[in-house]
Amino acid sequence: MSAVIGVDFGASGLRVGAVSPDGAITGLQAFAHGGFRGPLDAVDHIARTVESVAGAEGVATVGIGVAAWVEKGTGVLARAPNLGWVDVPFGELLGRRLGVPVVVHNDLKAIAWGEYRFGAGRGADTLFVVFAGTGVGSAIISGGTLWTGARGYGGEIGHVKVGPDDGPLCGCGRRGCLESYLGGGALARRAEELRAKGGLAGLPASEYPEVTAADLETAARGGDPDARTLLEKGGDLLGRTLGSVINLLNPDRVLLGGGVWFASDYVKDAVRDAIDFTSHPELRKSVRIVESELGATAGVAGAADLARRQRG
Repeated sequence: MSAVIGVDFGASGLRVGAVSPDGAITGLQAFAHGGFRGPLDAVDHIARTVESVAGAEGVATVGIGVAAWVEKGTGVLARAPNLGWVDVPFGELLGRRLGVPVVVHNDLKAIAWGEYRFGAGRGADTLFVVFAGTGVGSAIISGGTLWTGARGYGGEIGHVKVGPDDGPLCGCGRRGCLESYLGGGALARRAEELRAKGGLAGLPASEYPEVTAADLETAARGGDPDARTLLEKGGDLLGRTLGSVINLLNPDRVLLGGGVWFASDYVKDAVRDAIDFTSHPELRKSVRIVESELGATAGVAGAADLARRQRG
């Protein structure tokens, strides 16, 4: 029987695996990418990886989650800020290259569905998922249905405006978005700005040419006030936003994950404190805050399961 392949195509990484109906993943291939020359280059690279994972079994269908705003039901990437793409018919291009059906979703929607079906979201009635990694993304599942919104863009928490009009520039072109305070790429840029002004003495450029959330955590633990402020500020803004989401949606579970989240206890503590401060007590006591169980494989499992369901 031909394989159902799941692909998680993030802003900085790619994961591909064959996924069984119970969520088990085989033949997983994962690597970082520094971007592609263009969509066709990415299509070729992904197609060759899919074919390698499937092997002699062949490919039945492909589900892919992409770090992009995906037009509902079309496979078109309307905007992919971290990839630099606009209006790319990615599902059509990849399907034509492979000769099989391809189902495209936003990467966080695929991740959320993977956690709902096979991970820490199992059994939730209303699940709100947020991953803070290279960017900050989210998704909603309610009553067993993935909520997409009118055009497929529902759940873009990373672009909720939390800062002033002259706040840090986001990859979407606006200023003051949540992602511009907590996304891994944004943290690296803000660290460079601080170093240019003589700050972040605990992270000299000669030893840390590109600062990560893990580097900031190490420096903060070593007593660097700038590193601690960056992490706690981003965590506080995420927590305040989540508190408002809890007040609005009354979810029974909020699930958090991503590279920045798992790298920093300062972020985690700030998020939890801000949720407690912002959400209404009656709504707060009915929601569980949990962490991702599947980690880096959630998007692969979720994308494949969504494709299998759509294929029938």
